[in-house]
This record gives sequence, structure tokens and C-alpha cells, in this order.
Amino acid sequence: MTVAWALLAATACEPTWKAEIVQDTTPVQPLQFMHDVHVSAESIPCAYCHYSANVSEEAGIPPVGTCMGCHRFVPGTSDAFRTEIQLLMGFAADSQPIPWNRVYSVPAFVQFTHKPHIRAGVTCAQCHGDVARMVQVSRATPLSMGWCVDCHRTNGAPDDCATCHY
Repeated sequence: MTVAWALLAATACEPTWKAEIVQDTTPVQPLQFMHDVHVSAESIPCAYCHYSANVSEEAGIPPVGTCMGCHRFVPGTSDAFRTEIQLLMGFAADSQPIPWNRVYSVPAFVQFTHKPHIRAGVTCAQCHGDVARMVQVSRATPLSMGWCVDCHRTNGAPDDCATCHY
């Protein structure tokens, strides 16, 4: 991941510097996890897998055991799915976490937590896009400082620096 710095015109309450994280918008994953199948076809809510989103800074990636809770009984409906589930079973048999590649991240100097956003009624799709229709998750929004500040101002959320930088 690289950081690109750009000088912004300074105003009374605006930052002088802006940092943007430049990363692949659709990273290659070790398994082809079909969000559209799990979320739309099977109606599994985001919080079932990303269980810590409402209590933690990280949304959390489920342990392999969570996947195996179903896939020990659900082998897949096609050869392609069965192949992916066999890969999943290999991680489970070896007691290894799946080495997922992050799709979203914020700079280390940003203290972000999902909890207040969930309490405020922000849906997962508002920041992460319509994952229910994505075969593979890709970054739908930039999560840049400007994008977040615009959302905060539009929705009457705090926009002072200490909200995210503490």
C-alpha cells in the first residue's frame, strides 16, 4: 500500500494536508467467496460473519469455524463451488485462518470504529456498496477524508478533527 500526499488550500477549519490510501479496488482473494450467494440468495446478514462490527474498531473476519458451521453440511451446488469449499475445508483441517486481502482500510492515524455508525443507523451498504450483488467484493467508495467529512456534514455528524484523529 502506498500513501499519496497532496497539499490542500488551507482555510480556517480545514486541514492543510490530505492523505489518501492508494490500494487495489478489487484485490485477489485466496478463496472465491460469493457475497451475492451468501447475502442475497441465503439471506445471511452482514453481522453474522462480521460479528464484531458493532462492538469493535474492526468489523472482523470470521474464523474458518464460522464458515464450517454451514459448509460441513453444504458442499456447494456446482463443481466450482465444491472446489472452493474444498479449499475452505483445507484451511479448517489445518487450523489455519484464511489469509484474506483487505478491501478497505484507513490510514493508521485515523481512529475509526463501526460502532457509532451502526448506532446512528448507517447501513453497511452506505460505505461498502451493494455487497449483496457483488460476486467478489470490491471497493465501492473511497473512504477518503473528504468523502467521510462530506457524509458527516450531510448527516449532521460531528466533523471536528478530534472525532477521527485522537
